Amino acid sequence: MATQLCINSPFTLNSPISYCRSPVKIHQFQPLFRYTNNSDSRNSNTLISIRCSSAKPTEALRTCKNCKAQFDPSLNDPRSCRYHTAHFGGETKRKFESVHSGGTMSTPDAGKISQYWHCCGSEDPFDPGCTAAPHASYDD
Repeated sequence: MATQLCINSPFTLNSPISYCRSPVKIHQFQPLFRYTNNSDSRNSNTLISIRCSSAKPTEALRTCKNCKAQFDPSLNDPRSCRYHTAHFGGETKRKFESVHSGGTMSTPDAGKISQYWHCCGSEDPFDPGCTAAPHASYDD
């Protein structure tokens, strides 16, 4: 039986014991840890879900060719991989001179390099990805 913890998933653990239903029987899991933020006096609520699979726990991990992360093929779901479909690159903002207004070629930000993901326009180079799909292995 393989399990996977998904931090900040839409499911919460409301009791100290959680159950996972497989086609054959119900498996019981004790909580692995309780998350508290020591720098804050209030307790932080961390959402955790447990997913079950009847695959062998000794199955080798594979590397995803989209996000380059290692994953367990038995726990691969339709939204487990987040990646960008295009590259992160830049372009130079060009100077613009208007023929109608007698421009001066001094447009704001002229000549600066603007970098962004070409698929979604995000300017954060560490953005998790705009496309969600199952992991794709090099072995597939």
